[in-house]
Amino acid sequence: MSSGTGQDKRDLLKQPLHGIYIPCALFIFGVAIQRLDYVPYAIGILAIILGIKFGYVYFNSVKSLNAVEWTKFELIDKTVVSKNSAIYRFKLSRDDERLTIPIGHHLACKINIEGTDEIRYYTPISNQYDEGFFDILVKSYKDGKVSKFFASLNPGSEVEFRGPVGRMSYVENMSKNLVMIAGGSGITPMLQVIGYITTTPEDLTNITLIYANESENDILLKEELDEFSKSYPNFKLVYVLNKPKDLNWDEGYTGLITKEILAKYLPKDAENKENKVFICGPLEMRKQMLKYCEELGYEPGTLKSDQNDQVFCF
Repeated sequence: MSSGTGQDKRDLLKQPLHGIYIPCALFIFGVAIQRLDYVPYAIGILAIILGIKFGYVYFNSVKSLNAVEWTKFELIDKTVVSKNSAIYRFKLSRDDERLTIPIGHHLACKINIEGTDEIRYYTPISNQYDEGFFDILVKSYKDGKVSKFFASLNPGSEVEFRGPVGRMSYVENMSKNLVMIAGGSGITPMLQVIGYITTTPEDLTNITLIYANESENDILLKEELDEFSKSYPNFKLVYVLNKPKDLNWDEGYTGLITKEILAKYLPKDAENKENKVFICGPLEMRKQMLKYCEELGYEPGTLKSDQNDQVFCF
């Protein structure tokens, strides 16, 4: 018999029949043998114990985040990561709670500005094992109403979220080779997937991240990405800068992501469905990348992708 048999026996205790009904029946039967008139007291004691048990289980099953209703979350920390971007940390209702959402999904955020509800979507970048909080990265734009609102927030402020929302539920080893094409703050869903893969030993996916920005200062979480590149052997990092301030920029490509750059890093056997492409960034960039991928032999993709598509747009 396999060594997994012991685990199977332990799992039996999680079932109501073996974990509750039989032990309770044996307890009452034992009391009845000793003193039949003690049985009502035994039942009362069991009722109290089971009430505490089920109350504890219910309390720990309640999640802060709701897929339908908006919930206010308190901002507990704000970390500036570039001249126009910051990481915002929000508190969950319990210190031991984790934000358990499908990898690749995001949160809807509602901000009321001058009487109008503005809704934006953010992908949590915190680790799936982090407890008591979740992090989102917000990039400020010159004319961005919501990003300006976030920039004005201080710890103690409350923001409404609901979710999860999304079309991608990443599962381990869903592809053999995964090429990620990100632009600007479009890095956030990629970070979520990268974080999962690099903390899941069973996931052997080969990752290539092509990350485009205007200049060096716009590269979000560069230190973390460089560290991933050094410590994770199956992770290849490619930077593309449109207008590098340093004329001696030699960490990647200069200009926009071209078809030639993609041809160099996309797996050649495009017909192999084990090769997938994830795209996230500005609308025009996503359209252009879809066009290039199709021209390089990959299945035609759409902006409203399905999880099973070979080329997926967030």
